[in-house]
Amino acid sequence: MERYVNFTWYENLTQYERVSLGRAFNLADGHARQYQDDAQGEICRRLPEIYHASERVAQLDAERHFQSTFYALAGQESAIAHPHTLLCTSASLATDLIATFLSREGLTISLIQPCFDNLATILFRRRVPTVPLAEADITFPRLAATFDGLMADAVFLALPNNPTGFVLERAGFASLAELCAESNKILILDWTFRFFSDLNKWDQYEILERSGASYICVEDTGKTWPTLDLKCSILAASADLYRKLLEVHNDVLLNVSPFVLLLLNEYLLDTKRRGLDLSVRRVVSLNRKVLRDALRRSVLTPVSGKAALSVEWVRIDSIDLDALEVVAMLAEVDVGILPGHHFFWDTPRRGSRFVRFALARDPATFALVCTRIESVIAGRPRLRTRPLVA
Repeated sequence: MERYVNFTWYENLTQYERVSLGRAFNLADGHARQYQDDAQGEICRRLPEIYHASERVAQLDAERHFQSTFYALAGQESAIAHPHTLLCTSASLATDLIATFLSREGLTISLIQPCFDNLATILFRRRVPTVPLAEADITFPRLAATFDGLMADAVFLALPNNPTGFVLERAGFASLAELCAESNKILILDWTFRFFSDLNKWDQYEILERSGASYICVEDTGKTWPTLDLKCSILAASADLYRKLLEVHNDVLLNVSPFVLLLLNEYLLDTKRRGLDLSVRRVVSLNRKVLRDALRRSVLTPVSGKAALSVEWVRIDSIDLDALEVVAMLAEVDVGILPGHHFFWDTPRRGSRFVRFALARDPATFALVCTRIESVIAGRPRLRTRPLVA
């Protein structure tokens, strides 16, 4: 029987992503790496103009303008003029600032599982005591019971959650915020994939403020717009936490480049004009269909979530195949994807039957990748559910 054993175990997902940057076809990281469409290409042709404008704009004006445009597009009307925000150069930096704050205050945290494991590793690096919280435990009817036994000082969720697409509806989110307020727990929210969901249809910040909960939110542009990792993250907090976060922020960062802010603002305005479906989600939707067609005759089964993230979470429906083996098989044809183990950061074995594919890529190139994936499936009996037929 065929048995594939030539694979490598890395310590975290970012190591797999780093290796995949050197592959011909990188479907590992969830950054927006699709090419510019025609409208976005017009923004690129105006780069000199945007750069010269950024030399003359006042920093605080650039920040306010970016924040206003971002939250308006996100449907968060109550946050457009949010007075307690800090800008960061990446969501990972924003998360590290949160972890530093939690460590300084001696607080413990309950973190959603599965999730992208750098959330956990950043907390571990800052020595924040961290316990897992299952997605099922923060939905009705288990939410109230979960809080009855929850000892942690803070709850950290990614909504929509990477990689599963899990997201709370309005009523569930309101109950979560109220329970955090009642139990005096800080609610920490990673919204970095928000534009691939329906979260723009209701105002999460209005609910947070009305609940009276202490909260910290992380927003980001890097998963959505193809700006070659020129991005900005917004760290927004309730009034009672803002000063302490500001102290941590000022230790490491003065400001985000006004050029980056003005450039990103152009992408946000373009999306506002054309709509999220056309300017952001169309490429992801096209690539999802092509990938699912490629996996159709295999033991690799897409797992649909509530939010159509720019990644595809795939279950391996075979007891004879491990995620690391699937990663290694595709690496043989120079395709990089992520194994599921580390998404289950507390119990990696639970992720051994999952892999993740990134979808925010050029459709023509992605179609070529899927042809390679199909060839691997055809050549590996353990990847197929049934013999291929003409």
